[in-house]
Amino acid sequence: MEPEEARQLEPEGRPCSDSGPPDGSVPLVSVILPVHNGEAWLDECLHALLAQTFLSRHERWSLELSAFDDGSSDGSWPKLTAWAAPLHAHGIRTRLGRSGAARGGGCGYAKNRAVRQSRGAWLCFQDVDDVMLPSRVATQLDAARDRPSALLGARVRREPPESTPRYIRWANAMSDDELVLHRFRECTLLMPTWFIGREAFDAVGGFREEPCEDLLFLQAHVARGGALHRAGGEEPLVVYRYHEHAATHGIARRTIFRHRAEAIERSVLGGWPRFTIWGAGRDGRDFFKCLSGASRARVVAFCDVDPKKIGTEYVYEQYRVPVVHFSAAEPPFVTCVALDRTGGAFEKNLASLGLTEGVDYYHFC
Repeated sequence: MEPEEARQLEPEGRPCSDSGPPDGSVPLVSVILPVHNGEAWLDECLHALLAQTFLSRHERWSLELSAFDDGSSDGSWPKLTAWAAPLHAHGIRTRLGRSGAARGGGCGYAKNRAVRQSRGAWLCFQDVDDVMLPSRVATQLDAARDRPSALLGARVRREPPESTPRYIRWANAMSDDELVLHRFRECTLLMPTWFIGREAFDAVGGFREEPCEDLLFLQAHVARGGALHRAGGEEPLVVYRYHEHAATHGIARRTIFRHRAEAIERSVLGGWPRFTIWGAGRDGRDFFKCLSGASRARVVAFCDVDPKKIGTEYVYEQYRVPVVHFSAAEPPFVTCVALDRTGGAFEKNLASLGLTEGVDYYHFC
């Protein structure tokens, strides 16, 4: 069946189409799918929705697809509307919205609109170029019911398998404590694996409609006391695709860096009367530049292992900061040396000091 026109309108005036039962019941889980020129990926993405084990465990209409087409110039919208009938036949509701603008509003904009038009108590975020594995919705819902205020993620299976191995190894290996401790390095729960209760989502206020919306949301969630958890144990729940057109490739390094620096400054540095930046290379210097004047004034030193740097000063504007050997440095530290990049040398040096992560140091890189 073709989706019936609902009364809800998007801000641009395009109606949100609605396919579901006539009794007005509310779905349990809404799959949130922002789409921008995703025609090439849609069939595989939505076939995976039909394969969810959740469907056999719950009543018809318990699952909803809420997709928002954000200014696509390809055939995404016709393909989305064509999918309403097969989804309906499997007892999956659809709510489809689209922007009236020729240019897309961005990832945060599209996600917010897809959430706004959805009705489920739980929100399962999906990127159009990724694929959910069959147990994903059921597994994350079970975990979320035990942690109703948490933001949940999952392990992923990378496609192609050989792409970004170091990054995926890190993302799949963290404990729940590390998901919080490492949040200044990166968005520790990969966005296409997110699952969260609507109340917890609304408590943050939705996504900021600017680049890095996922990182900014996660930081705000944790700042409110929200927990992070990876559901599914060792089992990957999402196929996470790497390709040259992925939206993350368009975000400038300095933008991500600035947001991360602002977050650690708000959450950690304000409670430290003085601290040391571990790493006098590019990342350490860029981190210093991103800090406020008040925080820069509390940096007592950079530390490093490079004999060419040790004994020098880093000069920036009116600041002159000495560079010392790490063994002579004074904690607490913000470490600006990439993990798993030095053959274990950095990690060994840090461990030799007998410090506690989250008390004596935080990783930034």
